[in-house]
Amino acid sequence: MRRVVLVTRPEPGLSETAQAVERQGWRAVACPVLQITFSAPIDDLSCEAVAITSAQALPFLAHQDRERLLLTVGSATAQRARDVGFRHVEPAAGTQIELEALCRAKGLGGAGLVFACGRGRKGQAYGADIAHALQARRVEAYRVGACEALPMDALEALSDAQVAAALFYSSETVRVFMECLTQEQRSALKQCRAICLSKAIAETAASYEAWGAVEIGPPLSLLGKI
Repeated sequence: MRRVVLVTRPEPGLSETAQAVERQGWRAVACPVLQITFSAPIDDLSCEAVAITSAQALPFLAHQDRERLLLTVGSATAQRARDVGFRHVEPAAGTQIELEALCRAKGLGGAGLVFACGRGRKGQAYGADIAHALQARRVEAYRVGACEALPMDALEALSDAQVAAALFYSSETVRVFMECLTQEQRSALKQCRAICLSKAIAETAASYEAWGAVEIGPPLSLLGKI
C-alpha cells in the first residue's frame, strides 16, 4: 500500500498539489481544513502598488492592471502571481514583517499602496497592522472559515499509521489541523513529517511538539519521490 501524504491547503491549489503528489508516487489525501470565501473582484485600483500576504488574494485582483507593481509575502506567492499574469512582482522573504520592510525599502506607503488581505476565522484582519503602520489602504480580499473535523479518509490513514507527511501552506492551517485531532490521533504524528512552506509555518508546527520531523521549504520538492 502506498504511503499517504495529507494535502491540507484549500482550493485553489489543493487539486493541483494533490496531482503533483500522486505523480511522485505517493497516495495524496485531500485534507483541507480551511474554507475560503472570496470577495468579488475589485475594479482596477488607482495606486502605485498592491501588497498581498497570501496567494488567496489573487482572485480578488482579477481586474487589476498586470503592469502594476505587486509585492508578495514570499517567493511561492510571487510565483502564483506571475502565473496569473502579473509582470512586476517582488517577493519579501516570507513573513509580514519582511513584507513591511520591503514596502519601506521601496518608499511605498500612504495612498499609493493598497494591501489586499483576508479576514481570519476569529475575525482578525490579516495585514491590518502593516497597512496601518504604512498608512496604506487595506481591502478585504477573502474570508477564512474552519472545518470542524478532518475528512474520514485522512483520519483512517492516521489511525492505520499510513501517513508519511502533511503539507502545510499557512500557520492557520497548522493550528486548525491540530485542533481537529484528539490526543490519541496526535500521537500518530510522531511517525510523520510536517513539511512547511515557510519558517513561520514551521515554527507553528514545531510548537505542538507532535511531529517526527518539521521541515521548511517548497513542500513538493522536500517531499521527494518514492
